[in-house]
Amino acid sequence: MSELSHGLLLQDQGRLEEAEVCFYNVLAREPDNDFVYGRLALCQMSQPGKKRRALETIEEAIRLHPDEPFYFSVKAIILAELHRGKEALAAAEAAVRLNPDDTFALSAKANAFCAMDRWAEAEEWSRRALALDGDNAMAANILAHTLRMQGKRQLNTEAVERLLAADPEDSFAHVNAGWSALHSRDQGRAEQHFREALRLDPESDMAREGLLEAFRARSWFYRAYLSYCFFMQRYTEGKQWMIFLGAFFIYQVSRHYLESLNPVYAGVLVAVWLGLVLWVWLAPGIGNFLILLDRSARLALKPGERHQGIAVGGVFAGGTFVTIAGLVSGYYPLLVAGVGLLVTTIPASLTFGNASLRGRRLFGTLTLLSYAAVGFMTVLEWGRHPAPMHPLSRGLGTFALFAAVACTWLGNIRSLRRSTDD
Repeated sequence: MSELSHGLLLQDQGRLEEAEVCFYNVLAREPDNDFVYGRLALCQMSQPGKKRRALETIEEAIRLHPDEPFYFSVKAIILAELHRGKEALAAAEAAVRLNPDDTFALSAKANAFCAMDRWAEAEEWSRRALALDGDNAMAANILAHTLRMQGKRQLNTEAVERLLAADPEDSFAHVNAGWSALHSRDQGRAEQHFREALRLDPESDMAREGLLEAFRARSWFYRAYLSYCFFMQRYTEGKQWMIFLGAFFIYQVSRHYLESLNPVYAGVLVAVWLGLVLWVWLAPGIGNFLILLDRSARLALKPGERHQGIAVGGVFAGGTFVTIAGLVSGYYPLLVAGVGLLVTTIPASLTFGNASLRGRRLFGTLTLLSYAAVGFMTVLEWGRHPAPMHPLSRGLGTFALFAAVACTWLGNIRSLRRSTDD
């Protein structure tokens, strides 16, 4: 068996790192073999942390054979996974121009629209691919996904049933079925499908993440958060910002109006608003903390998710306890420490488990500064009680609060907050 054939066999068996070595050995002898570059790119794009390398590899294949639509389609898929939707769409359109009847190219274009949250267009192009090849699994999975994201539950259910009937051993089909079940708030059925997807493909990160969401959804607190996420996912990033800004504008107008009636009403509204903000940003971390308490479910967590559970859920629980202790005892340094701990959970929620390097650096810095500010403030006040709060403590507390508020806005920038590796 030739080394190329051996590499192809290893790739079919899912032994991607070994296949990659074989392909590199072939390229050492045949540096102008575009086919091998294409297969190598497929290997790399399916391995964590190698998507950028895969992009460089497929670019080399395109350089050697610029008229092959398959290479442009692969490039489009890699770019979509790198969250570069506009570039992915351009690559997919190049593939379609080269061969308008290539269902892989049509599916890649549908996938590019998915990366841009343009669900209706993604549905249209996946249907075009299926019109040419009704057995195209990629297009069928994209169609089911886009129907779910648009809230077309009945059509999504039918699409998922067709997927499972066509190939009950397709891991992607079970992932789609799992998310469909979560949308329907059937957490038990969702767990079954995600477990089956992992059995079929133990390396599937989509299935692992879906199973974690199903575990978190055991809590009513997190199920409510998922409903919020499903609602927001229907819209593009621009429309989501319009919703955020619109809600904030309504909140401000309502607060000023209620203040003119009775300050107590305005205070209640502020408390409700802060509660909603905390709920949106802390729900994932608290969900991970609850999973940590489950001996079997905790095994599915990655290190970053475990750290998020501790830094958010654990610190939130501890901060709440210390805050209550401070209120009951009247010892205000305890209250300062408790509230300070609660404030640090917001930047921490955006630091741990965040796949964006820029996001980790930014939010990680704010988290560390917030920890330092709260710690120094607590020590300073502990030695001064019952004297009035020191001006430096007020300044440090204001900084920590400002950092938390800034994070609630910066966290909406997708390039700073991602759940999957580049």
